[in-house]
Amino acid sequence: MDIRAPAGVVVGVDGSPHATVAADWAAQEAERRGCGLHLVHAVNTGTVTLSPRSGAAVTDLILKNAQAVLDEALALVAAAHPTLRPTGDVVPRDAAAAVLTAAEHAELAVVGTRGHGGFASLLLGSVSLRVCAHATCPVVVVRVAPEQGKHVLVAIREERDAVALRFGARQAVLAGLPLRALHTWSPVVADVAHAAPMLDELGEEADQHAQLLSRTVDPVRAEFPDLAIEAQDHTGPTAATLVEASRGAALLVVARHEPAPHFGLRLGTAVHAVLHHAHCPVAVVPL
Repeated sequence: MDIRAPAGVVVGVDGSPHATVAADWAAQEAERRGCGLHLVHAVNTGTVTLSPRSGAAVTDLILKNAQAVLDEALALVAAAHPTLRPTGDVVPRDAAAAVLTAAEHAELAVVGTRGHGGFASLLLGSVSLRVCAHATCPVVVVRVAPEQGKHVLVAIREERDAVALRFGARQAVLAGLPLRALHTWSPVVADVAHAAPMLDELGEEADQHAQLLSRTVDPVRAEFPDLAIEAQDHTGPTAATLVEASRGAALLVVARHEPAPHFGLRLGTAVHAVLHHAHCPVAVVPL
């Protein structure tokens, strides 16, 4: 079964507290955008290995229980957000594949950090990682009980990340918050303390990064003239800097770059780190 939801916000639910928080965040986002909300509950019935007759009965029971989980999630959303008319589907397939298929034409996909079936010791489940790595639309991973943030934070690595910056700008406008663009970089020049001439090279390198940030941010400033945008560059490890900067943010936006041909990693190490450790919801925007 291929379920393709109409354009809007799609969220994966499974009855877990993590998914409930994600569904509420998705509902708030759908209200801001004035679009539909579609809930997807996936259940894998392919593991039923009993006799055909008893196997069919067990499958029916699994699907009936799954529908009850979905109905409860829909009821919770409808009660908390009476202006919405959420829809939903039970999909008998792998959870990540179900969300990815439903989100093919969506504006945004939303997932929790870890649902039922995940190992308690893991900070982020495999389903969330797979959706972030392969979705064609932006994906927001919502941690349990996100706090109200003061701004939207966007990580800038290179000029192509203007796509993520524009997404962050739209999110900031919808939420009525300012936008902060943060570019992190590590100096190429080494052992500066022992080579005074290298200080000039370090200064040139800093200027190049400042110019990169300006070239990325200035067009977005022009597109969103009423939005307060702060741009900063910072030297240091990207992952640790972004995780710390996420304190106080309503949303951290990062770009998903295409994988290197010889490595095939769908998500970079910094993206992995913030998905696991950020203090706010994280949006992964495909380039």
